[in-house]
Amino acid sequence: MSENLPILFGIYPMFLSGITLVWLLCLQRCSWPNWVARVLACGSIIAFTFMTGPWAFTSYYLRYVFLVLFALTVVFSYFRIERRNPHFVIRSERIPVGSMVIFFLFAVLNALALKSYCPPGRTLDVTFPLRSGTYYVLQGGGSIVTNPFHALAGNMNAIDIVKLNSRGNQAESLAPRVLSAYKIFGEKLYSPCHGRISEVRDSLPDNPPGNPDTKHPEGNYIVLQCPMGDILMAHLRRESIIARPGQVVTEGQPLAEIGNSGNTLEPHLHIEATKDGKPTWLRFNGRSLSINSLITRK
Repeated sequence: MSENLPILFGIYPMFLSGITLVWLLCLQRCSWPNWVARVLACGSIIAFTFMTGPWAFTSYYLRYVFLVLFALTVVFSYFRIERRNPHFVIRSERIPVGSMVIFFLFAVLNALALKSYCPPGRTLDVTFPLRSGTYYVLQGGGSIVTNPFHALAGNMNAIDIVKLNSRGNQAESLAPRVLSAYKIFGEKLYSPCHGRISEVRDSLPDNPPGNPDTKHPEGNYIVLQCPMGDILMAHLRRESIIARPGQVVTEGQPLAEIGNSGNTLEPHLHIEATKDGKPTWLRFNGRSLSINSLITRK
């Protein structure tokens, strides 16, 4: 089942967006308020998939394609209904409850997605630990709708990061079975701050994609003590860590490579911060990140 999860993640935003467009196109004869209610409901769903869908499994740029398709569908449905119904005016028809319920439900979810960029309290500002390329937040932000798996694990402030290729995809295909097919695999990891290495694990193997090691959630990892808090960087490549416990490192110093060790389906960098044992919001170069955030480094 776990091997198919990346495929489900990749299909989900396209499927939901496609069904939404079809639902809008299926609207036939109706009054002006009913058409507006359907457009609002569909628009709220499209906005939700645009903000929270894991688009890096297919292509980051597809989210913009569905925005354009939605706009064209709205125009097409308007003229189609007006042409079929010459009395397309405000009438006393009751506005469909279903459309309004969907609109308000997704409006709440969209508000939570937007709120995910706002730090809930203390923050830890560090340098982004990857270089040379376009990086994508696969899961992150302080909301359960943008960071569901970390929220369920008890740390909504954790972030998962992958690297995108020129097509906006994290890998050569939707769910390749070879680690080297993932753009971030083997990517060099740099120290996000000046600090001291407190913990290291470097001996676990890199799992084949879709085969997580649930017994060792972090896999190979580094814990770095920064002046403002502790940072955990996990799922690192086996025997790639060049820093040792007790070693003092400078900001930007190479530390390791990104791998696929631990409880992970595909190669990515898991990074989280704590201060005094409590989860802390991470900002990179003064910027808060959430799902679908892009970071370009040259």
